[in-house]
Amino acid sequence: MFTLSLNGEESTQALLQSGRSYCLIVRSETQRAAVLNALGAQAGVVIAPHNGGLISNLRVWENIILPVQYHGIELSDGLEAHVTTLLDQCGMSDETLMSALMLKLPDQLTLYEKRLVGFVRAMLMEPEFIVYDGLNEGLSHKELQLESKFEQVFRMHFPHRTSALVSFEESKGKSNPDQLVIHL
Repeated sequence: MFTLSLNGEESTQALLQSGRSYCLIVRSETQRAAVLNALGAQAGVVIAPHNGGLISNLRVWENIILPVQYHGIELSDGLEAHVTTLLDQCGMSDETLMSALMLKLPDQLTLYEKRLVGFVRAMLMEPEFIVYDGLNEGLSHKELQLESKFEQVFRMHFPHRTSALVSFEESKGKSNPDQLVIHL
C-alpha cells in the first residue's frame, strides 16, 4: 500500500493498492508537483519524468547507468543485456538504432526518446511503485502507441507492483482497461 496525501485548498487522501494501475488526473502544475513530491518521498517509488529527467552533459548510456551504479543495484543478466531487453520490449529492436541512441546527448533526443530512456532507467531501479509523469502528453499518435508499451513492459517484469500515470487527462490509448482513474 502506498498513500497519497495532499494538503492545500482541498485535502486529498488516497490509499493506492499494490499491484494496481492508476491514472491520477490533476488540475494544475502546482497539484502535479505536489502529487509527484508526495509519492516520490516514499520508499520504493521511482518517477519516470515527463522529460526523461536526464543530465544534459551525460550521454544516454551514462544517464542510464548513473543511478544503477549509485544505488549499487546488481542485475542478474548484466546491465547491458538488461537495457537491450527493455529497449527491445519497448519496440526498439534494431541494434544499430540502440547503439546510436546510447551515444546521444539528451538535447539530441526527441521527447519520446527522452521518455523511453527515463522509463528504462526507472525500470533498472526495480521500483515497487513506478510513477509516469505525464507520459501521454505531447506525443504523436505513433509515439503514443509506442509509449503504451511502457506499462506492458512494467507489468511483464513486475506484475504485482503498482503504477500510476499523473496527467491532466486520461490515457488516450486505453492500453490498460484495468487502470483506475482518480480525479484529484
